[in-house]
Amino acid sequence: MSPENKVALIAFLAFVLAGLFILTLLQVLEQRPGSRLRMRLRNALSTGQSDRDRMRAEHERAQVNARRRLRRRAMGPLGYHLNRLETIGSGHGQRILVAVGLITATLMAAALLIDLLPNPIWLRLPIMLAVPILSMAYAYHRMVARFQKKFLEQLPEAMDFIVRASQAGVPPNHALRTVGEQYPRPLGLEFRRMGDSLLLGNDLQDVLDDAALRVNLPDFSFFSVCLLLQRETGGPLSEALENLSAIIRARRDLRSKTRALTAEGRLSSLAMSIMPFILFGVTYALNPENMQIMFTTDTGRLLLWIAAGMLAIGLLMIRKIANMKV
Repeated sequence: MSPENKVALIAFLAFVLAGLFILTLLQVLEQRPGSRLRMRLRNALSTGQSDRDRMRAEHERAQVNARRRLRRRAMGPLGYHLNRLETIGSGHGQRILVAVGLITATLMAAALLIDLLPNPIWLRLPIMLAVPILSMAYAYHRMVARFQKKFLEQLPEAMDFIVRASQAGVPPNHALRTVGEQYPRPLGLEFRRMGDSLLLGNDLQDVLDDAALRVNLPDFSFFSVCLLLQRETGGPLSEALENLSAIIRARRDLRSKTRALTAEGRLSSLAMSIMPFILFGVTYALNPENMQIMFTTDTGRLLLWIAAGMLAIGLLMIRKIANMKV
């Protein structure tokens, strides 16, 4: 090895040893009592600042929700329906209904421009008004069904969480807020609203009554009654909630079995809804000239609309029979 290489190797080893010595010295300095105390104080101050920011944000959110709730309450029945729509849509219910109404109204306007609506003038206006309204009603019922299904799936787990919190000595008010922060929508959003109302000092009974009106589910009403009875009588909350959670789970299993037993009816409605379009397509492919009469004549268009209405009514009746309430 040449002298130059030896000098370079010695310099490299010297730099490595110096770096290790500096790191060891810094670790020793950090382990001193004064350094550990200063580090803990910095962490506590940063944590306290983040907690204050979080509490400030929660207060601002609670105040915004309280002002909106007061405005909705002043609207009367309209405010109740707006709150209900916001609940079942997880905050997006109004936008969904408006979007459905605009899309169907645009389709009706396009059908009017290309002359697909029945020819009598007195029949076109009711159809153009009825189709968007019926589509919005169907979207609303679908949102209600989806909300109820997801909410009832999450409610037993949330009640188990409150039971564990109650056994650990956590007050129900704090447990409700924690559920709102830990669980996703739609249950988490409703519990977060209840927690915000309780944060502003509202009475638990008023908060639960408002939530029961928004949710409109018997299972949640039973849950509210359990909390109120525990507050009034001071009895054990965990036992009552455990029994209610078991009942809700049993009802959920029964709904699942009912849905499995009625699957044939839903499949039949699906086949019946697809079959007319398949037959129409096959007939149009075999004899397009005769089928064009349905689009080019007033009587043909009227028959198409009558067939569509009868098909929709039949499917709704089959779905109503297949969907058993449990």
